[in-house]
Amino acid sequence: KKLALLRLDGDMYESTMDSLENLYPKLSPGGYCIIDDYSLQGAKAAVQDYLDREKHDPKIEKIDWTGIFWRKTQ
Repeated sequence: KKLALLRLDGDMYESTMDSLENLYPKLSPGGYCIIDDYSLQGAKAAVQDYLDREKHDPKIEKIDWTGIFWRKTQ
């Protein structure tokens, strides 16, 4: 019902967006969202589109050349 950690490895726009739409609302405040393929254009666009649409503005941190994470505050 609730998640403390959400780690996505969707590569493409549709798979990343589907995962965010269905799973991010279950992420508890204080939980972490990790995106493995943020360097790929489709995944990055899906993350930005989702965050913009839902009016979320998390502090995104880089993990390495492709991965990012943030902590959900709301």
